[in-house]
Amino acid sequence: MYMSKLVGKTLKKIDDEFYLSSQELLIKSGMFRNIDSGIFTVLPLGVKVLDKLVDFLTKRIENLGFQRIYLSNDSEFVKNMSLSIRNEIKSYKELPVFLYDVQTLKRDKVRIKEGLFGAKEYKELRGCSFYKEDDDLSNKCNEIIENYRKMFKEIGLEVLSLSDYNPKNSGDISYSFVVKADWGDKVIYKCKDCDYTSLEEVASFNIDENASVQEAEIEEIYTPDIKTIKELENFLGIKKEDLAKTLLVKIEDEVVAVVLRGDRELNLYKLSKVLKVSVHDIKMAEDEDIKDLNTVTGFVGPVGLKGVKIIADREIYKGGLFIAGANKKDYHIKNVVAGRDFKADIVADVSYVKEEDRCPICGGSFIREYAVKIGGFYDLGKINEIKNFNYKDSSGKTREIVGIYHYIDIYKLLSALIEKHHDEDGIIWPIKIAPYHIIVSILSIKDEEKVQLGKKIYEELKGANFDVILDDRNERAGVKFKDADLLGIPVRIVIGKKASEKIVEYKLRWESEKEELKVHEALGKTMKLLKREEII
Repeated sequence: MYMSKLVGKTLKKIDDEFYLSSQELLIKSGMFRNIDSGIFTVLPLGVKVLDKLVDFLTKRIENLGFQRIYLSNDSEFVKNMSLSIRNEIKSYKELPVFLYDVQTLKRDKVRIKEGLFGAKEYKELRGCSFYKEDDDLSNKCNEIIENYRKMFKEIGLEVLSLSDYNPKNSGDISYSFVVKADWGDKVIYKCKDCDYTSLEEVASFNIDENASVQEAEIEEIYTPDIKTIKELENFLGIKKEDLAKTLLVKIEDEVVAVVLRGDRELNLYKLSKVLKVSVHDIKMAEDEDIKDLNTVTGFVGPVGLKGVKIIADREIYKGGLFIAGANKKDYHIKNVVAGRDFKADIVADVSYVKEEDRCPICGGSFIREYAVKIGGFYDLGKINEIKNFNYKDSSGKTREIVGIYHYIDIYKLLSALIEKHHDEDGIIWPIKIAPYHIIVSILSIKDEEKVQLGKKIYEELKGANFDVILDDRNERAGVKFKDADLLGIPVRIVIGKKASEKIVEYKLRWESEKEELKVHEALGKTMKLLKREEII
């Protein structure tokens, strides 16, 4: 490719405002153009990068046995993938089966300043693995984790695989692939003293067994028009942690009471796992939902509460005297002891971790960090929504097929790579996904000797099946150097003052030093580098 013919010019500045460096660089480098709010055009350089990234991922998963299929309807991927092969699997001998697809999807929310992260459309690689009913999906998940982590590491990206909420089967295995980033929207809690690292949605924490408290009988206290925790704190001169607040939630037609300490926030992800329902099926109960209960909005408490299942956060059951609602207007109860004054149907961890909490493994302090999610996977269990999705085992018995779903958001992966691999001058592409491996820059196109040498090197590299671009533009040397750095092409070969001596300037994008080499030395060094990176 001659750079003078390339569609997609580099830009010194852009009008769009993004808070991510990667998004600015994608526009400035001429790879993408923002043509409307949340709508991007992928220009030729961007197409090459995306194609290489998808090609890299698909080759790696195909090496693991995955086969690609095309689905015309992307709205119910797992269902449609399962229907596609339902009649193909008859025997246990035909399992496991590994399938994937790459499709352009639409996001539910558009976030303009996040660029590709929040674009209306994005590209995703999605896969399903199908297994025999008695296969250990936990081990299968670990295999998938390890293989994806190897893929990411190969292109220079350190990715964490962290336990997460399973949107399909709330109680089953689920992991997210995340990259640490100050600008990320996912919160991580990491222990300072051990390896414990967890997403906020599922993070646990250490709680102490409270010292034995002096026996005290429960006692009603008059709290006129006091409905909020803040009002109760001020009225009684107490702390939030002295309170046991009771929240009423609704799952379909059932109302459930959840009791947790006043300074804690209810974690719906943890609650969904306890109740074995989707987090989206849990709603806060409204007045109409609790009209038949023996309680009053603003004064709900666990003592004497009838007709509902009570779930108590484990912290409440670790001992201590609490103040709780009395289930009648203008009254609370003090000296409440869990287990003595009320019995919970379930005791579980249903609250969010706080930064001042301590590690559940070693008791160490937490560090609160941020990350961006680029993909994940979860255990599907039995594919119950598909009738007759089964096989015959070795004894001829009909058994259910089980599965694992996994996906990678290609646009987020691309952006995370640039966030990781860039400097003040531009992108620094990993060789495997760079749009071009080599840029040959002719510093003066008016010098025929330099032009001929540049074209000769270009043709030789192109003939060796390298991706090479020739900067044949009539621009100043400084402009060409800046653009080469902005584009992030790994190898730069400059045809300059010593062209008549067959000497060129050789530089790698990630190194500050450059060197003068004979043409054959530069070509040999380039081929050695690309061979090491398995490009040839």
